[in-house]
Amino acid sequence: MKQSSYWKPFLQNLKHKLKSKFQSKLHSLQAKLNRFFRKSIVDFSLAILITCSVGLTLIGLSQPNAFPLTGRIETIQQFITAIFALELGLRWIAASSKPRFFRNYWLDIIAILPLLQVFGIPSVVQLLRLLRALRLFSLLIHYTNMLPLNLKRRTPEYFLIFELLFLTVLFGSMIMLGFERGNNSGIESLEEALWYSLYSLFSGEPIVSPIKSLGGRMMTVGLMLMHMTLFVVFTGTVSAFMVDQLRNENTLMELDQLSDHTIICGWNRKAEIIVREYKASGKNKNIPVVVIAFVDNEHTIIDPALRSIVRFLNDDFTKVTVLEKAGVRRANTCIILSDKSHGRSEQDADARTILAALTAEKLNPNVYTCAELINREYASHLALGNVNAYVVSQEHSAFLLAQVALNHGLMEVFGELLSYQGGNHFYRIPLKSEWIGRTFLDLFIHLKQVHNAILIAVDESNGGSSVNPNDYTFKEDDQIILIAQHDIHL
Repeated sequence: MKQSSYWKPFLQNLKHKLKSKFQSKLHSLQAKLNRFFRKSIVDFSLAILITCSVGLTLIGLSQPNAFPLTGRIETIQQFITAIFALELGLRWIAASSKPRFFRNYWLDIIAILPLLQVFGIPSVVQLLRLLRALRLFSLLIHYTNMLPLNLKRRTPEYFLIFELLFLTVLFGSMIMLGFERGNNSGIESLEEALWYSLYSLFSGEPIVSPIKSLGGRMMTVGLMLMHMTLFVVFTGTVSAFMVDQLRNENTLMELDQLSDHTIICGWNRKAEIIVREYKASGKNKNIPVVVIAFVDNEHTIIDPALRSIVRFLNDDFTKVTVLEKAGVRRANTCIILSDKSHGRSEQDADARTILAALTAEKLNPNVYTCAELINREYASHLALGNVNAYVVSQEHSAFLLAQVALNHGLMEVFGELLSYQGGNHFYRIPLKSEWIGRTFLDLFIHLKQVHNAILIAVDESNGGSSVNPNDYTFKEDDQIILIAQHDIHL
């Protein structure tokens, strides 16, 4: 019993150590594989292999069985398919989520089924190799950053059309050739089958003598159905492209006429709250707001009541040309939100924020720039670039939570002061010359008695600020910060 009680914890501890060591090595291997698959040379090599595989498939299936090179072509094909199988195996190991791997690569898995021909599976499964062409289009999508924005936004739709067209013509040609060769004098070669598929696809009806085989007739019906499908998809894509063009032209014409407006870089729930606060505030409610962000449909992500003052510019706010299009040289305020869309890390989001803020300050030193950061360690870059203000979102949220936890009931006070929806608010107003040389207490009493307002701080002319100073005498160019129910004039 003593030996059993000794060995059991020992074995459990050994099992835990081996498991931890295995997981550590697995994570290291996954990281190395992911770095490997992100290299451009890997994509380029895969593109070449896919092109060769598709070409050899067409050659092999279009030739008669007595073709002397059929055996060599099939050997090369099996070798290339084995490379694809190895690639998928390594991607499976590198994948942190196995279900996501199968969702992303299920067509590629089907495309390597011709490897099973050694077990007697019919040679018609060689057609499945053509599905690898879809991966070729997926690889090309990653290298479309050089395209103009109006084309880049709809890249997936354009590639969808080409994928449907490409696969329909290839599968249609090979199936028609397989069923009709020897039965139909109009389709005796791959070239004739290709032209038949193209003509039938674009015209919507067969263009040669009546199809003889059942398989050929079914494929012809499929080509006619794809004709209608492609026509609808193509028409919708072109229409959307033209609408985007007209909308962008109208937006640019409107932006050229704006001045003293506010620019918001990035779009999320916080941006909509900012716009709502602008509209709820008194003197700022009619100030135009230009939002620079990649949004698919602005009408679905913004309150209809706010659309009258918002203009959307679908582009990258870190680009100089885009900020100039938005009129940053004529703008009064520029707000940069932390942009973590498209899977960006916190470091990437802060880098984009800093780049946009420094660019805006360079283009227009007079614009009041406010930036949102995630990590305070990057705030020094904004200070060096003379950015007027920044908010460390996570840090300030923590401060607020701590205050609410330590001082019960404080959230209702903050909720009223920080929103223009109702009640008392913060106001920053210039100090009149008659108050220069007088004390903070004098103005505090005057504001409370005359305007029912509470003086809380002084924005000093030298750039500093004093909150509830004990003994302060106002100087020229000072501004005061107070709490009141409405904007007041001294």
